[in-house]
Amino acid sequence: MRHFRTILCVAAGLAVFILACGQDARPTAEPVAEAAVEPAAGPTERPTVGPTEKMPIVVLTIEPAVEIQVGSSIYEIESIWGNTPASGVSFASPNGIAIDSLDNVYVTEFRGNRVQKFSPDGVLLTGWGSAGIEDGQFQNPTGIAIDGQGNVYVSESGNHRVQKFTSEGEWLASWGSRGSGDGEFLSAMVIAADADGNLYVSDWGNGRIQVFDSDGDYQGEIGDGGAGDGELTTPTGVKVDRAGDIWVVDRGNNRVQKFTRDGEFLAVWGSLGFDAGQFRVPTSIAIDSEGNFYVAEVDNSRVQIFSPEGEYITELAPGILSRPHGLAFDSKGNLYVGDTGNNSVKKFRLAN
Repeated sequence: MRHFRTILCVAAGLAVFILACGQDARPTAEPVAEAAVEPAAGPTERPTVGPTEKMPIVVLTIEPAVEIQVGSSIYEIESIWGNTPASGVSFASPNGIAIDSLDNVYVTEFRGNRVQKFSPDGVLLTGWGSAGIEDGQFQNPTGIAIDGQGNVYVSESGNHRVQKFTSEGEWLASWGSRGSGDGEFLSAMVIAADADGNLYVSDWGNGRIQVFDSDGDYQGEIGDGGAGDGELTTPTGVKVDRAGDIWVVDRGNNRVQKFTRDGEFLAVWGSLGFDAGQFRVPTSIAIDSEGNFYVAEVDNSRVQIFSPEGEYITELAPGILSRPHGLAFDSKGNLYVGDTGNNSVKKFRLAN
């Protein structure tokens, strides 16, 4: 049996930063829950960054760090991106996060209606998008995924579709519309890609995960509306592990479910509550190199960590996250968290 511990060492400077920057920027309501009714931010509210511009974002390095031990891995909060006007770059409800093969970081903004791409060190490389319904425009983008060819896929809750781009933001294709048929969505929420290039899209209002190939051709679906084993209510986060199994954040039922790639139910964890192993509005999921899974929660403002068998391990950096959404690991094992309520992205460095 492994033993786990959590060590919390928050410097006074970090506490001051959170108080000064985090509170004023916090949205008044949960972004994803408002997907069907939230008016999109106008394109003039947030500048669209052209693909040739490279702007450094202010990255605050925190010393001493928050240290979290998970099995043989130790994480420290290394930096905070955004949430400071001096950077010239900001986030408007950062939501989905994806990492490419070069460890570049892509972030969707629910209210900013755009995608921003950063280097691993937080340098803004490019960005694209504005509010609208045309190709390359967004209405409340939520999820983002990158396939083995480097193509970028963005799911939109407001436009009920998926768009495909190059890594530099050139529009390639789109599919989906509002509805309940094959290839239709009632808010396309989160998207994940497997090793074969198949895409898994959480279909919020229809209580299912739809599966597509890289060209957007419908391949099938996982789950059905309801609260029983293998049934889903307003699913959000979805992730494919190394074995090809599908992990789904069953948000409306406050739990996580695991399926085979063919949609066969395997296991379930969680219930409604505040205690360890319970959830209140879980949103997203990530899996580390040891198979531990990490679940972000909105109402509890935390990320919980579980073993591959679903045993509770610890909580990630208690007290410094607000309404987190996106989670993603890079190739070095560093973890990025979309700290939506604080309009920032926090990077947890793998320290050993």
